[in-house]
Amino acid sequence: MRRLEALEANESSECQKDPFDEVMGDGRAVRVSRKKPQENVAGNSLILPKEVMESIKSVVVADVQKELSAEREEIAKEKEADAARVAEMERATKEQEMRDDLAAQKEPMSLDVIASAFAQLR
Repeated sequence: MRRLEALEANESSECQKDPFDEVMGDGRAVRVSRKKPQENVAGNSLILPKEVMESIKSVVVADVQKELSAEREEIAKEKEADAARVAEMERATKEQEMRDDLAAQKEPMSLDVIASAFAQLR
């Protein structure tokens, strides 16, 4: 009995009838806890209106698109520079192959062979 009385006393100190029901006379008891609500574990939360969220979203999207555009331009420039380096390497390789071919030939060259070699360099 003592335990039951202690539990009832504890509940009555923590809860009360809903004031609306007391005034309106609904007759049903609604318990409202007097305990302090627990703090949000992750931190304080904030509910923003949809318009504010849309505004923030549009700013973030614009920033991300601007950064992506800058990165695309940088990649395009790097691609052009790489293509130029590859072309230069191919030209140098071809030139070296021609020099090696000329050095390998032991007989004297005719003007036609020399002209053909220069034409390939262009």
